[in-house]
Amino acid sequence: MKYNVAMTEDEALRESGRRLAQIRLSRNLTQAELAQRAGVSKRTLERLEMGAGGVRIDAFFAVCGALGLTVGFETLLPEVQLSPQDILAKRTLPKRAHRRSGAAKEWGNA
Repeated sequence: MKYNVAMTEDEALRESGRRLAQIRLSRNLTQAELAQRAGVSKRTLERLEMGAGGVRIDAFFAVCGALGLTVGFETLLPEVQLSPQDILAKRTLPKRAHRRSGAAKEWGNA
């Protein structure tokens, strides 16, 4: 199954879990071995491979790291390149200093 915009969150989680399991099996790793390499519990890995919700994202990253998949995150979350116009628009200009109220009264009375 391919990821697409029509997928529900549950479908995407199940597909991700299925793919993690396939990659693990293609590398002849047991769940216990991969869990140990990733520093997560076997139960956490089981939940990831089942596509269960509620698994912490750090566990997902740890498993992906143990499988050598983190290079692919660059395409998932590319770095945003700002245009010169965007940089200028985000730049904060210095605020003008306000006159003290006492000074303004003295000047107005002179």
